[in-house]
Amino acid sequence: MDLVFSLSWLLTVFLEGIHCQGVYAPPTVRIVHSGHACNVEEERYTERVYTIREAETLELSCLVTGHPRPQIRWTKTAGSASDRFQDSTVFNETLRITNIQRHQGGRYYCKAENGLGSPAIKSIRVDVYYLDDPIVTVHQSIGEAKEQFYYERTVFLRCMANSNPPVRYSWRRGREVLSQGSDKGVEIYEPFFTQGETKILKLKNLRPQDYANYSCIASVRSVCGISDKNVLFRLTNRTASPTIKLQVEDPIVVNPGQTVTLVCATVGGEPTPTLTWVSNAETLPEKAILNAGTLTLPAVVSEDAGIYSCIANNNVGNPAKKSATVIVRVPPLFFSFLVPPNLTVPRGKSPLVTQEGDTVELQCLVSGKPKPIILWSRADKEAPMPDGSMQTESYDGILRIVNVSREMTGSYRCQTSQYNGFNVKPREAVVELIVQYPPTVEPAFTEIRQGLMRSFAMSCRVLRAHPSRVLKYEWKLGSRPLNAGQFDLQDETEFNIRSLSREGYGEYTCDIINEAGAGRCTFLVTGKAYPPEFFYDTYSPLWQNRPRVYGYKLQWTQMNPGAVDRIVAYRLGIRQTGQQRWWEQEIPVEGTIQTGELITYNLTELIRPEAYEVRLTPITRFGEGDSAVRMIKYSTPINPHLREFHCSFEEEPICMFTQEKTDDFDWTRHSAATRDTKYTPNTGPSSDRSGSKQGYYMYIETSRPRVEGDQARLLTPIFNVAPKSLHGPAGHAYCFNFYYHMYGKHIGTLNTFLRQKGQTSSESPVWSLSGNQGDRWRQAKVGIHPTTSFQMVFEGIRGPGIEGDIAIDDVTLEEGECRDPPPNNLRSLAPPTADHIWRLCVTLLLALFSQRR
Repeated sequence: MDLVFSLSWLLTVFLEGIHCQGVYAPPTVRIVHSGHACNVEEERYTERVYTIREAETLELSCLVTGHPRPQIRWTKTAGSASDRFQDSTVFNETLRITNIQRHQGGRYYCKAENGLGSPAIKSIRVDVYYLDDPIVTVHQSIGEAKEQFYYERTVFLRCMANSNPPVRYSWRRGREVLSQGSDKGVEIYEPFFTQGETKILKLKNLRPQDYANYSCIASVRSVCGISDKNVLFRLTNRTASPTIKLQVEDPIVVNPGQTVTLVCATVGGEPTPTLTWVSNAETLPEKAILNAGTLTLPAVVSEDAGIYSCIANNNVGNPAKKSATVIVRVPPLFFSFLVPPNLTVPRGKSPLVTQEGDTVELQCLVSGKPKPIILWSRADKEAPMPDGSMQTESYDGILRIVNVSREMTGSYRCQTSQYNGFNVKPREAVVELIVQYPPTVEPAFTEIRQGLMRSFAMSCRVLRAHPSRVLKYEWKLGSRPLNAGQFDLQDETEFNIRSLSREGYGEYTCDIINEAGAGRCTFLVTGKAYPPEFFYDTYSPLWQNRPRVYGYKLQWTQMNPGAVDRIVAYRLGIRQTGQQRWWEQEIPVEGTIQTGELITYNLTELIRPEAYEVRLTPITRFGEGDSAVRMIKYSTPINPHLREFHCSFEEEPICMFTQEKTDDFDWTRHSAATRDTKYTPNTGPSSDRSGSKQGYYMYIETSRPRVEGDQARLLTPIFNVAPKSLHGPAGHAYCFNFYYHMYGKHIGTLNTFLRQKGQTSSESPVWSLSGNQGDRWRQAKVGIHPTTSFQMVFEGIRGPGIEGDIAIDDVTLEEGECRDPPPNNLRSLAPPTADHIWRLCVTLLLALFSQRR
């Protein structure tokens, strides 16, 4: 019986053990949300991002399983990766934050543990969206314009609004929406050093219409339902930064119990400045009475002693600041309550080592009664503080630097202010800041083109790093490790390819690593052939004497043909302008292409007068290389028999025009869409002759280093003239037609000449015009009668200043006399000089004298 009972008991324990093992389970966890979410999405590594608008309610629940029931703990890191870890622990399944603020965004962790296995952890990132009211600040500058003797006034309106996500800005003048290019006197740009946080409206050389109401609209594009916000600023000719004065003597010495009144008055500034008072303590005494610009301190005590500053601000220029020192006499009986200042650096706070991008706090401990303020500055007196100032005040002895950079490495001096009740020398201490940063390397990116079975080397060099010791390097092809090691005395590492295989093509990276991070060199190794380079020797189509079709001699050279494997063919693509479909064919290549070798292929059956887009792609064993694309346009050929020549400068070869080599400077090909009018906005065309901002024209740029009288000469191609019979009239008649734009108060002269081959006098003037002709294109037609091969010469002469750009466009040459030509401007439109007037007067006097005789 005892044996049966024992066996029964053992079986029961065994079964209960199995049952217990089945109940116990390690924790699992997942996070769910409720409340006011704008958006919830998954990021990489299954992290979730919860977007919420500021001032709404955040509610996160941590759902767990496991036995025994896991203990739940919520923790949070600060919103910035550079901030220190902050453990705001919540032992509850639900984390609820009402009226959430922007600083409460960040990554929240839910941790569950019950002693079985590892704790279960899930996280969710909370992104708080907000948009503050924008603030417009105004900065004015007065400077001397280039080469002028007048002063110009430039105003910058700077708009800034704190937001998440990044804000976009737009400007209005009255009801008019301002955009870049809409007004020549207005520029809108984002300075690179603000990373898009501000939008600046620049009004250069103020005009009467610039004095107006300006609105800055800040928008986050209705993200999270956040509506746009705007601010209005009125700019007048009286707008000025604030100026103030204190109507008190400095310092003010009073006895305990007396009343101190500090009066601050506005002297100037528009809009009317607002006045505020601050003291060297963090806040004004509670008993302080403020009435506009008047600060009253009733029944002062020794704790009220210090520096009181009046600050005036109207968002124009820098705020104005005036300060006065209040000294409270201390009776001899109570002199023991004054303690001289003392200043020390806490243990372990110097040198202070941090990494680039972190937030760091430099600290000096200060004591004394009354407690003096601390003045921070660089030990190198010429170096500015991180905020750009030369000195920064601190009331708690802490200097906080956000997003520290390598340039901030150095010695920082903390120093007590001069007065705390004792006539003693200021105390000072020095804190050393060492900023570590990842290695800076070169090259950042390099493309290497190589053929199969070739050898080459890649080198990655360290330019600077801190710390510079124990630098490691890692070479990879894609994600596959190739080589790793440690630097000794050298500053570069090299990786060699002895024989390139197909598997060797790809992206090679070299990471150079120190304690602060890694710098990376990237090499893209490819066997792609370089693009062909079209040769623009054939301006006109091939003349086929067929009414509906034309041909074209396509010519090109190959860029760096020996860089990769031999080019075996070209893929030719051609399509009519405006069509979607490409017609393609392969052009085989026999033998090896040499550098500079001219390759020719005739395109036939092209429909007149259509234009075509041609694409040419080299092919090697690697595959297709880089393509080159050009446009082919039909125009009637000009040689060997001249019929009609037309050039609108749309293509880079500019119709075989050439620059004179003996002149002072060159004509420039430009379009209004790409021309920089930053320095000379009141001259030059705003479009080509057809009205297109993308269209091209030729012009002379008269800014520095050009001086008055400099000449730029542009030559047309040489035109052949067939000889006429001996009994015919001498010479041929042609009409030389072009459009000119001469706008600006410093316009010089535009001349045209006829240059004939074999003539004793090589050039003869045919047209001339000087001075400002207004902001529009005008037409000129000139009849010429050359007797042999000839070319036309455009001569632009720089006037007395920088607003003197002259442009030409749509140059044509036709057989026959000009029909309805404008007046010949060689004499009539040129402004008369004093010498001309004198000669005319002498001629008239001589004529009158001869008539009387």
